[in-house]
This record gives sequence, structure tokens and C-alpha cells, in this order.
Amino acid sequence: MNTVLAPEAPLRGRERELALIREVLEHGSRGGTAVLTLEGMPGIGKTRLLSEAAALARQLGYQPPRRPHGREARHHRLSAARTAARPAGPHLVILDDPCGTPDRPAHRARVPAPRGRPGPGRGVLLIAHRPGETAALPGSLLADPAVRTERLVLGPLAPADTHRLAHDLLGAPPARSLTPLVDDTGGHPRLLIELLTGLREEDGVELTGGEAELLTERLPARLSARVRATLERYSPSCRQLLRVAAVLGDEVVYAELALMLRTSVSALLPTLEEVRATGVVRDTGTRAAFHSALLRRLVAESVPAPVRLALEQEAATLRPARRGQRQSPQAPAARHGEPSGQQRALVALVAEGLTNQQIASRLALSPHTVNYHLRKLFKHYGVSSRIDLLRAAARAH
Repeated sequence: MNTVLAPEAPLRGRERELALIREVLEHGSRGGTAVLTLEGMPGIGKTRLLSEAAALARQLGYQPPRRPHGREARHHRLSAARTAARPAGPHLVILDDPCGTPDRPAHRARVPAPRGRPGPGRGVLLIAHRPGETAALPGSLLADPAVRTERLVLGPLAPADTHRLAHDLLGAPPARSLTPLVDDTGGHPRLLIELLTGLREEDGVELTGGEAELLTERLPARLSARVRATLERYSPSCRQLLRVAAVLGDEVVYAELALMLRTSVSALLPTLEEVRATGVVRDTGTRAAFHSALLRRLVAESVPAPVRLALEQEAATLRPARRGQRQSPQAPAARHGEPSGQQRALVALVAEGLTNQQIASRLALSPHTVNYHLRKLFKHYGVSSRIDLLRAAARAH
């Protein structure tokens, strides 16, 4: 998931962020000094915003932006001697992800204090980093009241902006058949771009009646391969936690996750910190929730089907009884008659670890019919995941 935003895809939903960037750059063009940090999960659009900032800086008369890399990025000095050697005019320094990549331990990149006193023409420093990581700015910058500091936290795109970007990429608005999949990206720009680019490459969408219709239930190979490659960049313990969490469902109670991994929540803390830095999940009190339903599905599908089935069965056995007791009173209220023979057969195929597409082929149904029956079964048993469905069905019979 490291493909940059397609050049032809316009920037959507970042008007507020662009306005602040322009304001900071104008401050620098008037002789001020400013530091602006962009924080967000990988693929959320930090690099794209930095590119927009560089283009805007050129319009405002800035010198060509410096983009230190590697060792220079960690030990960059905003020295008076360096700036004096350049042509007159404000300068822009860009540090894109100074803390490195997920396959290296996180650390705080340090920007040493500048030599000399800040003065007119010092310009702007832009730093982009992941959640939980940051560049350690020198005290001389932070303590100087003349230095303006700003922080932007990039969140997912709003649904309307997500659909506008989908329209841009497809050349037509997504039809009802495609809309749920677009929504499942959770407003993650790079995930959406990989999804729709892959669907177009594999003829998985078709323009019909002025809309983009979905023609397949299968996710693009490039999207699945990208997620697998990204997972391989994380530590083994981080990969394990993410995959187990994805199999368990959209939200996972930390105590249950620790139980599955045969450890304690306290022992998981270092791994949970790394997981948080990936941006794949977010904290919601006592639970970890995936930012994107599509990303959770992709991570879960990176686990071989037999292993995934074993994990689901293990979870149904090991989850605390109190969780089942908390859900059981809801089940009778949701029931409307007993499941049909076809629905019982569907539950048996879910227990085999089959996908909706495989179940549809086995039962000679359409994938949409399978989805319909699954929703009915979830409602019948008062559950919200396949694991809980299997456990509720076993308890009922």
C-alpha cells in the first residue's frame, strides 16, 4: 500500500489543511519562521499535501524546497551559513516521515538547533510523520516566540469526498453495486485508489448508464498483494496481532486478544504501541477498531483459510463466558422462527472457512443472496461476526 496518489487524481477533502499550509507559507514569505507538522497513518495523504505545499511555495517565490533523506533527515541543520549561500528569498525544508519505515524500530528523529538567531527569510519547516512518532525539535525553536508552530492531524476523508475521489478515478460515480465497497475503504485515499485502480485493471467495473457498476466479488490482486507486502514490513509480533485481530472481527476486546495470544494485556503493550503506529487500528476505550472494514478483510484474508477457520473455532472456545452471557439475552428478541435448511447449510460452510463467493458456488446461489442470508442469520442470533455466529449456532443446537 505504498503507491502514491495517481497524478490525475485531484486532492479532495483537504481544503482546511491547504488553507492552513498557505497561511503558514505566507507567514514565511513575509520573513517569518514557522514549523508545521503533518500527522497521519500511512496512505492518508501526507506526502500528497507536502507536494501541494511545495507547488504553492514556488508560486510564493520560495527557493526550491530541500528534502533531506536518510541520515541527513535525522541530523539536518538549519544553519545561517547554509541559508546565506542561497539566493535571496524564503526557503522551505521538507522532512517526509523522518522516523523511517515500519520495518525499522520507531525513534524520534532529531532536528538540531539552528546556528544563529532566526531572522527574515528563514522560512518554513514541514514535517510529516505517523501517529505516535515525531521529530524532536530543538528547544531554541520551540522557545522562540517569533517561531510560529502549527500541527495538522490528517483523518480519513468524509464520505462525500470519498465518493468524489471515486468519481475522479472511475470517470463516473459508483453505482449501488460498488458503493458499499467504496464506503468500506473508510475514507482512506490510498486504499481507495489501489482498489479502484485494481478493479479497472482486472475489468472488475463497467460503465453502465453513466455509473460504474461492480462486476466481481473478488478483490483486486494488486490490493491483496500490497497489503501482504506491507504486513511483511512489520515485526512478527505486530503481524500476528493484526492478523488475529482481523480474524476476530471489526472490534476486539483487548482481554480477548490477549487470551487468544496466550499472554496478558500488559505483556502486549509494546506490540500494541507498534500496531498503533501503523495506523491500521484506532483505540476506542477498551477495544481496538479497524479504521477500514476493507482493510480488516484484507488482513484477515492474508491468513490461509484453514488457519483462519482454526482461529475462529479457537476464539469461539476461548472467549470469556461473560461475553456470551452478555449477548445471549439479545438473541431471543431478534429471532423470528428457526433458520431454514439452506441457512443451516450456510452456517456449516461458514464453519469450513469458505468465503461468500465459495459458499455461493457450493449452494448454487448468487453472492448477494449469500450476503442476504448471512445478515438474516446475524439478526436471528443477535450477533455481528462470523465467529459469534458459529458459537451461537453451536449453543442453540
